[in-house]
Amino acid sequence: MLPSSDELEAFHNRLKHTDSNLIKSGSKEVKRAEIIGEIYQLARDWLRIAAALRPSDVVDGELLKNFDVQMIELQRLTESRTRASAYRKMLTPLLSEFFEWVITPLIRFEASPAQVARHDLLNILAKVITPTEADYIDEAAQCLTLRCHRAAIIMLWSAAIARLHNVIEQMSFASYNSALAATVAKKVTPFKHVYNTPISSLAELQKIRDFDILVVGMELWKYDIQTFEELERLLGTRNNASHPGMSKPNALDVLQYARKSSDFVFSKIHFTPTVQ
Repeated sequence: MLPSSDELEAFHNRLKHTDSNLIKSGSKEVKRAEIIGEIYQLARDWLRIAAALRPSDVVDGELLKNFDVQMIELQRLTESRTRASAYRKMLTPLLSEFFEWVITPLIRFEASPAQVARHDLLNILAKVITPTEADYIDEAAQCLTLRCHRAAIIMLWSAAIARLHNVIEQMSFASYNSALAATVAKKVTPFKHVYNTPISSLAELQKIRDFDILVVGMELWKYDIQTFEELERLLGTRNNASHPGMSKPNALDVLQYARKSSDFVFSKIHFTPTVQ
């Protein structure tokens, strides 16, 4: 995951703090274990940060390579007796260039329309999703960042159907089968279009058509036909997004889809994760 500008500013402040401690040592050998340990940890943390930054192309790749070389050298220096001046020689380029060439591009990136939309998407759903569903939402947000709007809609629906599956499993498959029997007994649309397929496991549930689950949901969760129609529209939008056609959703369409998903799935059909 891409680190935030706040995380990078905190890292920059650690660099400055370490440099201040080194200045106090002048050109003497650094013997304090806490300073050596901090330098070593800074180098390790930078390599992790650089690995997260690299795929985004937000920061110049050659600059990241140069910083990597300097940090690896800093890490190597901690393994032997080293003067403060040697450490500062490696830190100085980082301190002088870090804010302008690493933090500033990331701040601009975070303020871009795609990133603003990403934050809006996460905020819409943050309080109503479970950790399992959050994995799908994070993927949807990443798709939105890359302007892959159809893919974002598909991942949002994956999160929604995961909620329905999890709630059915928590309620019991017998409850679903009972609601299914009551559904197929009705010989009118949309009930008559549901396949009469009882289930006894999550694997079997995952093979059931999403449409069937939405119809059975009227018995299972007692929502009305208007809610069903809203859910069916969400499913239809998802199906359009996953097939060739003229549909070209934009970022606002994705955010609207997220709001509808929140209103008609995550806020309406509640799931309580079990505590491990």
